[in-house]
Amino acid sequence: MYGLTLEQAPPYKVPLFYYLAGVAYLLVLSLLLVFLHVKNRYDEQAIAMTHILTLGFFTHVMMGTLFQMVPVIIAEVYRNVQFFSKLLFVGLNLGIISFSLYLLGANPFFGVFGAASVIVSVLFFSLYSLQTVLKTEDKNPFVKTIASALFFLSLGAILGGVSLLQYSGKMGGVWLGELHIKIMIFGWVFLLFSGVSYKILSMFYVAKEYPLMIKNHFYSVVSAVLILSIFATFLEAEFIQTLLSIALACVSGFFAFLTIVILKQRKRARTDVTVNFFYFAMGNLLIGSLLWVIALVFNLHLDIVLGILFGLGFVYGIINAMLYKIIPFLTWFHLSSSFVYEAEMGKVIELKKMKIQFYLFVCSYALFLLSSLWPVLVMPAASVFLLSSLLLVFNVMSGYLYYKKMIIKALKN
Repeated sequence: MYGLTLEQAPPYKVPLFYYLAGVAYLLVLSLLLVFLHVKNRYDEQAIAMTHILTLGFFTHVMMGTLFQMVPVIIAEVYRNVQFFSKLLFVGLNLGIISFSLYLLGANPFFGVFGAASVIVSVLFFSLYSLQTVLKTEDKNPFVKTIASALFFLSLGAILGGVSLLQYSGKMGGVWLGELHIKIMIFGWVFLLFSGVSYKILSMFYVAKEYPLMIKNHFYSVVSAVLILSIFATFLEAEFIQTLLSIALACVSGFFAFLTIVILKQRKRARTDVTVNFFYFAMGNLLIGSLLWVIALVFNLHLDIVLGILFGLGFVYGIINAMLYKIIPFLTWFHLSSSFVYEAEMGKVIELKKMKIQFYLFVCSYALFLLSSLWPVLVMPAASVFLLSSLLLVFNVMSGYLYYKKMIIKALKN
């Protein structure tokens, strides 16, 4: 870890505005879940809500995190970050809104414009970040893993665009959409999470380092399995696809189990909402991986349950943990660097509100799982998720309000 300075880090508002935009989309999703009823995951409304979650919430938070973490971890600054982050922000949001409106019934023009805007924005961010990451002379495991994740983000964006042609009837089948989902979950989110975990667990939780062999080679194993899966998909080698999916599930489950063990053995084993989110996310990744293997071996159709386990349980859970850990640190770091030394990380977001939001989320998650058996529970699940999302929005905004309050107080003194 390099010494943290404001010269390396982007301005405070850069990552925070991405976080605020992300939770705003989460609020929109929560309202849609309450008022819209979808028949299956291939409905236009279901696809719209999926991308509001993945592009609106997940992607904004992950981009904001990389804008903050890359410079302070590898000491390589994003070039003209204020200008390019704003340009990216505008392009990405125009794309998400237009694409979502199209899927919810608007003019087809919105679909073309939205898809093009999203793909260009995601590709730009991937190349922009990849160029920044690869500038460092120290090609350590964090750098290699993040670079791999950015490569798969680019590839996933291209596959997403082509899969839209499938969906619109210009190509046959839905197989490319399935490949797009796999690349995004395991190539982008999972690899990014593993790379960030190498730093965050030791930095924030005083936990043991991951084994050196894991840090040095894990990204290459996941990357190899995903690349082979792409070839197997295009060659329509179904048996090989199944074997590779089982391998990917085993690798993911192993990493989840290892992370749980490392967290259990941490030196500061204090109660922490973010640790609860970590355990919850890793538990879902582990259970989801095992269930995926069972579904593949016995040819079971568990798409909805696996979607909840991986999407809501793992990805949403881990991103929520990152928000609650990074925002207090980010706020304290910028205040301290501005000579506001009375700032305290523990006061940025109220612990009680974080706990309430966690329990509301877990309750909504349980109801969503049960709704796969009893659809009547979708409405209660969506309503509780809306409450959880409202509280998450409030908690994220608390970071910015605390920052403004401390700056104004310092100026008065």
